[in-house]
Amino acid sequence: MLADPAVLRLIPNTAQLLLMRMRSYSAAAILLLAACGKETTAPPKPASITISVTGTITGVVNSAVIPTPTFTVLDDKGMMLSNVAVTIAVTSGGGSIASAATKSGAAAAAVGVWTLGASPGLNTLTITVAGLAPVVISANGRPAYFVDLRFFGPPIDPAFQAAFQAAANRVMAIITGDVPDVPLTAFDISGCDITGVGPLTEIVDDIIIYATVKEIDGVGKVLGSSGPCFTRTAGGLSLIGVMNFDVADFQTLKNDGRLNDVVLHEMLHTIGFGTLWLSKGQISGAGTAAPAFVGAQAVAGCLAAGGATVCPGTVPLETTGGPGTRDVHWRETTFRTELMTGFISAPGTVNPLSRMSIASLFDLGYTVNTSVADAYTVPSSTAAAFGLLQAEIGADGSFALNDIVREPIGSVDTNGRVTMLSARIK
Repeated sequence: MLADPAVLRLIPNTAQLLLMRMRSYSAAAILLLAACGKETTAPPKPASITISVTGTITGVVNSAVIPTPTFTVLDDKGMMLSNVAVTIAVTSGGGSIASAATKSGAAAAAVGVWTLGASPGLNTLTITVAGLAPVVISANGRPAYFVDLRFFGPPIDPAFQAAFQAAANRVMAIITGDVPDVPLTAFDISGCDITGVGPLTEIVDDIIIYATVKEIDGVGKVLGSSGPCFTRTAGGLSLIGVMNFDVADFQTLKNDGRLNDVVLHEMLHTIGFGTLWLSKGQISGAGTAAPAFVGAQAVAGCLAAGGATVCPGTVPLETTGGPGTRDVHWRETTFRTELMTGFISAPGTVNPLSRMSIASLFDLGYTVNTSVADAYTVPSSTAAAFGLLQAEIGADGSFALNDIVREPIGSVDTNGRVTMLSARIK
């Protein structure tokens, strides 16, 4: 049966209509998809900043903080965000930040190289991201050479403690270079005349000084003893020192205003003044009528203080006063009021710590800052002779310190191994 020609004529039109409708539907779909494509999800926003450290870091003045602190920027779901602009700046302590990060990372990012300021104390670094509260990292700048002062024995008068701390602070300002750390494990210090303290398990940086003030023999007799008990095997510098003093003498010194001078004098013996001279080869003529310190920097310090006639190539050492005074102090008849002679001057008289004394520590191997020395001039021969005459007739009020100077009983290497020494007590 043949189709009606009229129907046949409608078929192409229907096909065209269907095609047109399909195109219309496709265009609508495309427009719909395009419209959907224009819909975007807002990027995550920074919600918090986290840092790798808690509490206050301990670092060394003028040195980079190690390990380097890191930070992350997180969204409200705790996910790390990268490429977020950050500002990192030193906000106290006088230090600096080099290669500071300017954007967050997909992982924890280093803040940069943070170098602490020159003065001991608090340093802060602040991390800022727009719209968030700044985050502060704190670090305590410790001196390059750290005196870890520890008291033992009977309770100590707070004024005595303050004198010890003042001396430690002065030493930390004088010595400006680190010395190697030494690990100790179950380390026995009973041979140092330190009581009530058990074996040590710790890393020593840079010296531990144990101090006590107790009854010994009353006023005007033996003041006490001081010196290093253990040294480092490498370099021979002090590791553990001990200071042991008579409470009656300390009370007298406190009352007449000379306590701080005496404590600083004795603490310098624990660092090595006089006590490490022989082991470091810095004495000529020990035990003779003309002992002298041969260190070139100390000689230069003497010359700078006007001592051309008394220090032509060496610094004269004490020849009197017994084994705790001779060979381990500057000569009193030459240097008079200088702090490191074996005699303390009258109350009210300044006992300066000269560049000569500080420089002698350099001769032992320490890094020092001679600019913190006290003003001092070597007295003329006439002035020295007059002062000596006054001392002989008891008119100047000075007295011999009568201290016992201890030399080390052992050395410890960087692995904690001990070598016992033939120590002497002077």
